[in-house]
Amino acid sequence: MSAQRSEIWREKPGTWLLNIGLGATRYVGDLNERNNLAHLRLGTAINVAASYRYSPQLTLRTEAQLYYIRGTQKDTHLAYNNLSFHSINPDIWAGVQWDFWRADNRNHVIIPYALAGVGLTYLTPKTTYKGETISLAPLHTEGVTYNRVPVVIRYGLGVPIAATERFKFHLEGAYTHVFSDYVDDVSTVYPDRSTMQPITAALSDRRLEIGEPLNPTGAQRGNSTRRDGYFVLSARLILVLITPSQRNYRRMFGR
Repeated sequence: MSAQRSEIWREKPGTWLLNIGLGATRYVGDLNERNNLAHLRLGTAINVAASYRYSPQLTLRTEAQLYYIRGTQKDTHLAYNNLSFHSINPDIWAGVQWDFWRADNRNHVIIPYALAGVGLTYLTPKTTYKGETISLAPLHTEGVTYNRVPVVIRYGLGVPIAATERFKFHLEGAYTHVFSDYVDDVSTVYPDRSTMQPITAALSDRRLEIGEPLNPTGAQRGNSTRRDGYFVLSARLILVLITPSQRNYRRMFGR
């Protein structure tokens, strides 16, 4: 009976799966340093995906995610500029998942996979100022209006760590490249503050808060040659919803 159930729920082409993940994020952009491992500025992410096993190695996948990221120039070589942000953003993407070997390959008990896809995210950069949380995008702190729904490309690797008949547990790491340099509301140069509203001017250049003189108009504020992005390392629960064998079993026995 156990062998029969295992065969019914075996993940063959035509199988549908539900994929739920919980993980840690790390933002990559102008307000952190890639190699500053002492100050990772970690956040969190939760996601849910629907997957369809198309072939023995190829799975189609679509996913929605809510992720929290943050960054600050504190404890970096640009600490004297005093800029910071945090945001809770949604994203969606669709793509493929490719197993390195077929599931019936007896030489590999654990079969890792690669994933890649394209989607969209919605940017909501905020900061804390005088004890209040303020949304940065509507203020135009660099004097420009930027696209808040940029395209993203996601790619990564995953590995199964445990499995039962219908449940699987994976560890997955992915990087999302955002086609925008304004995930953190920082990209180019300091604008002319004299034309701004007081709150915008105060958040455009925050050096006065730490006793430093303001930057001149046109001084470098960010690095526009490199787009922003974020890593997500997640633990994932995969539920096998329905397989071709299970569908045939239900037709035969009316269950």
